[in-house]
Amino acid sequence: MDDMTMNPGLPFETIRRMVENASDLTQADRDLSERDRRYYSGHQLDSATLAEYKRRKVPPIVNNRIQRKVDAMVGLEQNGRTDPRAYPRSPGDEQAADVATKSLVFVDDLTRFDTHRSRAFENLLVEGYGGVEIGVEQKRGRFEVVVNRLRWEEIFYDPYSREKDFSDAAYLGVQKWMSIDQAVELYGGVYEGDDLEDLLQDTLATVDSSYDDRPQNGDFEWADKKQKRVRVAQMYYRRGGVWYLSIFTGGGEIYASESPYLDEDGKTTCPLILMTAYIDADNQRFGVVRSLISMQDEINARRSRVLQMAFQRQTMGLRGAVSVADLKRQMATPDGHVEIDPEVAEAAAVTGQRAFEIIPTNDQAASQFALLEESKSEIDKLGPNASLLGQLTGQQSGRAIMAQQQAGMAELAPIYDSLRDWTLRCYRAMWNRIKQFWTDQRYVRVTEDTEAPQFIAVNEMQGWQVNPQTGQVEPVVNNNLAEMDVDIIIDAAPDMVTLRQEQFEQLTQMAQAGVPIPPEVMIKASSLRDKPKLIEMLRGQAQAAQQAQQASQQAEMQRQQIEGQNETLDAQSQAQLRQAQTVETMAKARQTQFETQQSATSTAIARALGMMPAAGA
Repeated sequence: MDDMTMNPGLPFETIRRMVENASDLTQADRDLSERDRRYYSGHQLDSATLAEYKRRKVPPIVNNRIQRKVDAMVGLEQNGRTDPRAYPRSPGDEQAADVATKSLVFVDDLTRFDTHRSRAFENLLVEGYGGVEIGVEQKRGRFEVVVNRLRWEEIFYDPYSREKDFSDAAYLGVQKWMSIDQAVELYGGVYEGDDLEDLLQDTLATVDSSYDDRPQNGDFEWADKKQKRVRVAQMYYRRGGVWYLSIFTGGGEIYASESPYLDEDGKTTCPLILMTAYIDADNQRFGVVRSLISMQDEINARRSRVLQMAFQRQTMGLRGAVSVADLKRQMATPDGHVEIDPEVAEAAAVTGQRAFEIIPTNDQAASQFALLEESKSEIDKLGPNASLLGQLTGQQSGRAIMAQQQAGMAELAPIYDSLRDWTLRCYRAMWNRIKQFWTDQRYVRVTEDTEAPQFIAVNEMQGWQVNPQTGQVEPVVNNNLAEMDVDIIIDAAPDMVTLRQEQFEQLTQMAQAGVPIPPEVMIKASSLRDKPKLIEMLRGQAQAAQQAQQASQQAEMQRQQIEGQNETLDAQSQAQLRQAQTVETMAKARQTQFETQQSATSTAIARALGMMPAAGA
């Protein structure tokens, strides 16, 4: 049985030639991308131009408007960031969709996907392509979803691919330069041979020259003997509808298997999610910078020319009228003074000529400055214009500003559409990794409030039950991720150029004029993110205020009831007090009467006994 029967993947020699072929056929494209990066970084004057400027004494000026343009587009991307959301595919799956959304947002925040997206988008604008790898790593005994941004210069792809999203690519991969120790540490655990270091040393021994990460001659080497480095390729390729993974270097294959990652249909897939800005007729992938380079060169050249004219003077005179060396020295100073030879001046006067004069160059400088301003205006109109960035000066109507914003966004729509499609593919890949590798019970944090964190349990084991159809005892799992069937979408991004913005502005004006506009209506018409959450918060606050008002009313009613009860009790107490006082008065009267009677009786008895003198005695 041959190797092809035993291993359905491609032979090592074949996949090695695929990488080398991809490098050779895309070398010119990568050279242009490297130049585009230099222009973005401000290195816009090559050595030949600098030498010519030095010879002509022209100041080398770089007015880097490309970087500002790219940074503005990245800023628009950052302001328009959105969250993923899962929607149920059938009635009754609303809870599953909510759990999926919270799990996806948790991974989104944990992996700092927004940061990776912005950096990949910058590569899209500058070099023309970029992307990330969405895979898993084992941490603390469990698999966690990870997002790794791919450096554009390390990416290789099928050179015959024509689609912006590389969906028609037969293979995709990354190649990295590593030392022998780094490669052994990273891949030693998966190498299926005897000694990985021997394989790498064999690769190192196959070359005689050193190698730069970004060569200009197009030569492809697997090793750098001077730096003792080897090139290690990690390639995913498709064969027979199945994606395979191969990790190899020039000397042999380190690891080979089917791709460990599955898509929503349970089929093998490639974890490298790439995107492209534009593709020309020659199948070259490029970004926004490439179309700005010619205008940027013109701006730099005219700026240098205008500055040169500001400090240089052109003169004309008869031979011998002035010393040329002294003339150049004096004309280079603000208060220069040149003396003319009197004899030459007299001879010139006889013939009606001028012995010496300064040629005015103001008209030339003005024309150069006008062309400079036109070039700057042309590059500023492309992409994010002043109205879109909020940099307009002067008074303009809202509709005029909106029309300018719409024009700016219409020009950017294709590239932002590519970004949106790429982002959606990334979120779907994240969800597939969650379903495939989150098999244990875990808790997902659904709020960033550290004082009151909230969690939901996924894959929560709740017991066992007997399946009535099979009679088998099966586990009862709450929020089982593997069984959730949802659609992953992206929340609507803030749109500055739709009618929603105009409606919001009109509602704001009405509110300022005193028209009572409900806060929920204002939020729904705005471009704020997480509008449902904000509305829910407002409703909660309104409900809390209503409950507080009801509690206050109940307290007031209880107070009034108590006061009424107190008044009744007070009246009763007063009556009882008056009754007691009456009883007390009657008792005192009776006591007095009794004491009077008792005194009279005692007197009579005493008199009868002769103890007291008789009356009148």
